[in-house]
Amino acid sequence: MKKTKGNYEQYLNEISPSQDSDEWIIGGKNRHYSSRGRYGFAIRSHDPIAFEVGFSEWSRLSYE
Repeated sequence: MKKTKGNYEQYLNEISPSQDSDEWIIGGKNRHYSSRGRYGFAIRSHDPIAFEVGFSEWSRLSYE
């Protein structure tokens, strides 16, 4: 799999935490409902620095 930001966002969506998890508190607000369960989208939109840091780590590591 190519290591793109779109693929990383999809990966985050796939490993999304449960609805009642504190991980959905992004930028001081519960983003679960505003992002309709798309965790990767929520991180990318509401905490771009965390998204970039996570993407760098994810793309550096080999998951194959």
